[in-house]
Formats: sequence, C-alpha cells, structure tokens
Amino acid sequence: MSAAVVLLLASLTTYQGAADAKADKVKFETVDGVTLIGKLYPGSKGKKGSTFLLLHGFEAKKGGSSAQDGWAELAAALQAQGHSALTFDFRGHGESTGVNQDFWNILPDNPVTGQVGNPHNRMLNPTGKPNMPQVIDASRFPNKYFFQLVNDVAAAKAFLDSRNDSGELNSSDIYVVGAGEGATIGALWMASEFSRKRIELQSSPPMIRPGGNPFKPRVVSNTSIKKIHDSEGKDVVAGIWLNMSTKVAGISVPLQSWLREITLKRGKDRVQMAFVYGEKDEAGKKEARTLLAMVRPNFDPDKEKAKAAAKSKEPARTGSGDQDFTNVLPIKDSSLSGSKLLRKELGTIDFILAYVKEYNVKHVPQDSEKRDNRSWAMIWQKAQGQPMVSAKLEGEQFARPIPLGLWGLATAQ
Repeated sequence: MSAAVVLLLASLTTYQGAADAKADKVKFETVDGVTLIGKLYPGSKGKKGSTFLLLHGFEAKKGGSSAQDGWAELAAALQAQGHSALTFDFRGHGESTGVNQDFWNILPDNPVTGQVGNPHNRMLNPTGKPNMPQVIDASRFPNKYFFQLVNDVAAAKAFLDSRNDSGELNSSDIYVVGAGEGATIGALWMASEFSRKRIELQSSPPMIRPGGNPFKPRVVSNTSIKKIHDSEGKDVVAGIWLNMSTKVAGISVPLQSWLREITLKRGKDRVQMAFVYGEKDEAGKKEARTLLAMVRPNFDPDKEKAKAAAKSKEPARTGSGDQDFTNVLPIKDSSLSGSKLLRKELGTIDFILAYVKEYNVKHVPQDSEKRDNRSWAMIWQKAQGQPMVSAKLEGEQFARPIPLGLWGLATAQ
C-alpha cells in the first residue's frame, strides 16, 4: 500500500446500503453436483469494471454463510462504485445444501462410459450406503472434507465467466475478498488458477497401426498439444483478507507456498494482497504481519506508515513499486476479527473501497476476454516441464475437482 492510500483513507466514501442495491438471486452447479446459492450484484461499469468474489468465513461444526455480518453491505458498496460482486454460500452452509445424485457417485472416473466420478465425496459416505439424501450439512463434514470447498470457488468463477460471455460483467479482472478460513480456501483457489491453463490440441491423420491382424486392421490417430496458453491466474488482481487463517478445520496448510505462488512477479502487474485485522486484536496483528512477510519480505509496515505521515502535506500520488498495495490494513479501535470487521460502524467497507479506488488508479482494469470455457481443453501444470494433470476435455462444462495433492494436501483427497 502506498502513502497515497493512507491519505485517501482520510476522506472515506459514502455508499448505498444493502437495501438500496440491486441483487439477483442466482444458483449454479459445481463439478460434483452441488447447487450453490448466491446473489449477484451487477455493476454499472459492466465489462469495463472489476468483479469481486466474496467468500464468507466458516468454522467446522459451527458453520457460516454469506447472510452473516456485512457481506451484503460490502457487495452493495462495490456495486455503487460501478463494480460487480458475487456472494454465495459454500456447500453445506446457508442455502447451499442441495446435491444431485451424481454427487454420491463415489467411484473413480469411468473411461469407458465417460462418466465422471466423485471419489472425494466418499468421505461423506464411507460405507457406500445407497439412496443417500439430496441435502448435505457442513456440521457433519469430516475436517479433511472442508478443502473440497475450493471447488465451490472454481464453480463461482465459472459462473462469472458465463455472465462475462453474455456481456454483463468482467471476469478477467477479479478481486477476491475472504474472511477467516474462507480466505484460506480463496488463496488455495487462487494458487490453483496459476497452474490451470488452456491448451490447443492437434490430431494426426488416421493411420493403420503396424502389426496385428491384417484382416482386422486397427485404425488410430494421435492427439498432441499444439499450444499451452498463459495460466488462468492472469484474471486475478488482488486478495483482500479479513483475518486469513493458517488452518482449515484445524488442519495446518502450506499457506506460505500458496501465497508466494500467487504473488510471484509475472509480467507487468503482481497480484496484490491486503491483510486486514482489528487494531486492538494483537493475535490478528501478529498473524497479518507474518503473512505479509511471506509475500513481501524485508518490508516494514511501520516505516511505511511513518513515511506516509511525513508526506501528509504533499499531493496524493500512486506508488511505482510492484507491491505498493500489498500491506497490512488495521481497522481502528476494533478487536473484532473475520467478517465481523464488516460491521458498518467500523468503517471497514469504506477502507476496502478506498483501497480499491486507489489501486485502480494505478491498475487499469483488464479487458474482458471471451471465455467460452466449454470449447477448451485445460490442464493443471505447476511449472513448465513438470507433469500435466488433465483439468477438462473439450466439450465438458466443468473443470475436474482440483487435485489437492499439487498444493501440499495429498492427505485431504
């Protein structure tokens, strides 16, 4: 965060309330058959603006939902600035409890029939009991299962891509705002996006395979990769985290590797990150600064604050560094944490609006790009030369469940 952001926060913006916002109730499917329920707040800038993906916090056995705290108010405030925003309930939370029968197909993919299996859902039905209900409840999830919520974020992005293609919004310029463990799941998804790539395929002409029975020749053709495109992570602009957790359902995660993967310097702009906490929350402060040090080592936020104060009489101007907007953001006079920081009286929403407004002076929203996801084949590949994992085939609607083992979560699959 540059000195200009500090100055801008002194003149906070007035925003409309949630009651004045125009929100459309929406539902969309995940790759494994969960119906997610949410609200889309379309912005007046449409394909010229940014789009915000808002991820509610949750706790194992305690739940959480997008209806809590100030998510609707934040979405409305972003909409008032012309941006689009999507809130939704993670699987098993809030209104997102419905599943279809394919959800309970816990066998592996069938290469003969082409039916996609969902073996990860065996955790919810370990004995293979038939006639399972078409509802799920997060309070009954085993702790390891909470990592599957990353596929809900992937489904939300696919939904935004479809609305992008219909001209309603811009899914090529994505901010992610998350709270607590929802923020952690958001970081996992963002890291995976930097390994998901579209590929162009080419096939050789049909030919008869040498050898074998001459009366029953086997005709074959080979398919190879013609081109690998840039990662889908190019759509991600910034993450704004309200007390991001280093654990999910009590399980420690390799968060440092995820955050570093997300914020690597790639081309012109890096992904920026803002770590938000209550000023009086000492544990939150310590955690936020630890996370900041992971992605911006050797940076001292106190020195930046002093520098901003020294320049307080100068005209506001944007910084020139590629991590000027990666910093901690303490919320004054608050000891609250997570999505509770969105309560109107704390001014956190104004804080976020100011942060986005200032960053968008430096970062011009990326042009909307036609997605047409169904027509593409995709892979996951961590780095050039490393093994490729099939993400989807041409003609398939969804990418497969994210292979958690690629991000240090092999035991959670």
